[in-house]
Amino acid sequence: MTDVTALKKQHLDNYKKAVLEIVTNNTSSLVNEDIMSLMKTPPLDSMDLVKTKLLTLAKKNKIILNTENLTKLINNYRKNLMSEFLDIGNNRLKQLKNEVEKFNPQKESDIIKIQKKTLNDINGKIKKEAKEKIKVISTKDIVEKIHIIFVKGEDDNIKENIQNEIEKYLKSSYQKQLLESMDFKILVKDTTLINGIKEQGERYLFTNNNSRIFELVE
Repeated sequence: MTDVTALKKQHLDNYKKAVLEIVTNNTSSLVNEDIMSLMKTPPLDSMDLVKTKLLTLAKKNKIILNTENLTKLINNYRKNLMSEFLDIGNNRLKQLKNEVEKFNPQKESDIIKIQKKTLNDINGKIKKEAKEKIKVISTKDIVEKIHIIFVKGEDDNIKENIQNEIEKYLKSSYQKQLLESMDFKILVKDTTLINGIKEQGERYLFTNNNSRIFELVE
């Protein structure tokens, strides 16, 4: 006689494993594709907000920048920012996995659901961590190293003015725009995640209700 209880447990384990895969792939895509796309060098120079801002400040102050060092400065900043952001999804993945693993259905119709509050809590932590990373890296890799883009002989007051203005920009408009873009990417991925888990739950219930393998066979 087939052990129906064992088969149902296996079905539940397979269901949780499938949802865990959805969660893992969703978070990986969010970090490695969506968020990373915001860190990478854009296809056009005019789309590089930091570089464009520095060039605008130089023009405003009537000085010429060392363009080779400017490119090095921006590239190094982006490389380090991307490196730091690679682990930003760890908390999201850990918490979502915990939600899946603790799932223990009390009745036949129970399925895994990720609550909006859970996602809001996770996203709040991501945003806080992202804000801190942007602040630290932009200060370390741009503000504190900005001297390399100036040509020798330029007035120190002008250089200091540009340094102050770019620091203010990085902490305000730039940071705000970057975080808002991240928020949108996260919102889209959250919606995709919820729909994917819902679809997997429907498959799980359909099999529960219609599969003959759960019937006792003599």
